[in-house]
Amino acid sequence: MPRVFRLILFLAPLLALASAALQPRDARTLPLFARKYSMQCTQCHMAFPRLNAFGIKFRQNGYRLEGDKGAAPWEEGAFIPLSLVGNVGIDYLRQNVEVSPGNRTTTTTSQFVQNQVEFHTAGTLAKNLTFHFDNGFAGGAGGVLTSGMAFLQFDDLSSRGRLNAKAGIYDAEIPYLSDSRKTTWEGYLTPVTLNGQGVELNGTNQGWTYAAAVINSARTHGKSGSTTLNQLEDPYAWVMRDFKGQLVAVRGWLNHQDPRKVDQESSLHTMIQGSAFLNNGTGRWAIIPGYTYEHFADADSSLTPMSDVVQTLLLEGIFTTGAPQPWVFTGRFELRHQSKLTSTAWTFPEEDDQQLAVNVAYYVSPNARIAFDWGHTYDNVQGPRTDSYKLFAHVGY
Repeated sequence: MPRVFRLILFLAPLLALASAALQPRDARTLPLFARKYSMQCTQCHMAFPRLNAFGIKFRQNGYRLEGDKGAAPWEEGAFIPLSLVGNVGIDYLRQNVEVSPGNRTTTTTSQFVQNQVEFHTAGTLAKNLTFHFDNGFAGGAGGVLTSGMAFLQFDDLSSRGRLNAKAGIYDAEIPYLSDSRKTTWEGYLTPVTLNGQGVELNGTNQGWTYAAAVINSARTHGKSGSTTLNQLEDPYAWVMRDFKGQLVAVRGWLNHQDPRKVDQESSLHTMIQGSAFLNNGTGRWAIIPGYTYEHFADADSSLTPMSDVVQTLLLEGIFTTGAPQPWVFTGRFELRHQSKLTSTAWTFPEEDDQQLAVNVAYYVSPNARIAFDWGHTYDNVQGPRTDSYKLFAHVGY
């Protein structure tokens, strides 16, 4: 029997005993906005931390209920706008690597890890003024404290949320697709969340939700001899339409990267993305299909092989057995195709990267879960083949 499964059998009863400590004793154990509005986490989440339609609308409305204008935290009595999110568990990794043509070797590692500890404060500072700040410890509580989101949003520049303005550092993403709110631990191959550092205009009106922004690029230099660097140069825009509870969205992004030719200020990376959130309207299941097209004006040497076109297909499904203590099952398949690039100096084969992710979670309470996660990645060009197994407890307060 593989070591990981022996460890799982050992840990299962311990986690079961620990689950009693995670049971909510009163309303104070619910996360930030649930405590503020005295409502269950399932009001905003299909399955913590993934948002449902109500949660998407609440987030878009500046963390306010419909009709609420917002107030300063010190005007709300004993309420403290602070949440803590963390998890701990065991990781087992098996990797098969080609060390020479026709010769592969397999290595395994296992360890207890505290993957994530994050502190969030968010809400309204005044009428029509939203804020969000968070920090986390890299590599767990013993790691280095790193900054995350830090932004202000001026709400209702046009009445009823038709136009808002956000400035600062934030996650730029489609509301139902998020790196930080996925129900699997395994990350996406699909570029889901952009690192937004800039200014965004957003809003919602008659079933449409939309945003447009200019954010920082990750460039560190321009062409040879350049003495200035303007990083606020990456525009993006997205629009989402609600068709009686079925959400469809498209997004475009122009990303300026460090130049790969000496006579250019930057190399342009263009991304166009389409996706949908299809569900039965009761929060019991949802399917998310997606397609992403990326074009590199100059082949990106950070990709292996160097490619000028990358296309990614996504299909994710989520099923929950329902309250009060639901099981949640998540499965995802992604296929990333990197197109052939031919030049006078080299020829690379086309590459297909594939990823499977499966997560089975038991929700001890609406904001605490015990989960088993499996991720499998492989390609068609003899690259690494990786299996990742994780058993962890994830808690939000």
